[in-house]
Amino acid sequence: MKYLASGLLLLCSLHAQAFELDEWGEWQAATPAFQSQIEQSRWLEEAQIRVHASGQMLFTPYETMAWRWVSPVPRLLVLEKAGQLLDLSPQDDEATATPPLEKSDDNLPGEQQIATLLMHALSGDLAALKKSYHLLLEGDRDAWEIILLPQDRSETAPKKLTLKGGRFINELTAISSEDNKLTLELSDHHRLVNAEGPRYLFQALQEEALAQQDSEHGTGNENKD
Repeated sequence: MKYLASGLLLLCSLHAQAFELDEWGEWQAATPAFQSQIEQSRWLEEAQIRVHASGQMLFTPYETMAWRWVSPVPRLLVLEKAGQLLDLSPQDDEATATPPLEKSDDNLPGEQQIATLLMHALSGDLAALKKSYHLLLEGDRDAWEIILLPQDRSETAPKKLTLKGGRFINELTAISSEDNKLTLELSDHHRLVNAEGPRYLFQALQEEALAQQDSEHGTGNENKD
């Protein structure tokens, strides 16, 4: 009887802590502006190849989201409020490497889809998410997982996407029908308290990307001479 009572108390406690989708949306809508590290890998099952990229991410609620990829190719991508993903990277005719999240024939999400999904999730926009996915949620505020099953069931659509997190989103994964896998990890989140901070940080990222590009061009020209 003692163990039965303990079990019932545990179940009641878990039920009380469990998230409903609406609660999750409200929790995500309160995500503050932040900067984090971002790591991305794509695993191609048939070729047994893994492609890796790393950089920083900047998020400002209902304003913009920016990715500054450092490797394998320096790039700066910005998702506008209107939903368009802009590549603000300085153009380099000598850069031939494939962008880290460029859409390919691996049936995994491309840059636009991933950026849009992240923005909707970070903003708690359930209506936008439900237009494209069926949502299954488990966990509580400290540790939750949401499975997104695409409503597009064509062969070229990903089979399943998963988001994991607590106060911040920590991981996004996508799996194709061929078992190709995309993993996006966000870590070392830093809240941006100053309201002007995100704007200045975004400008700094642009200036740093341009300075690095100018430096590389200068080095290349010296080598040619």
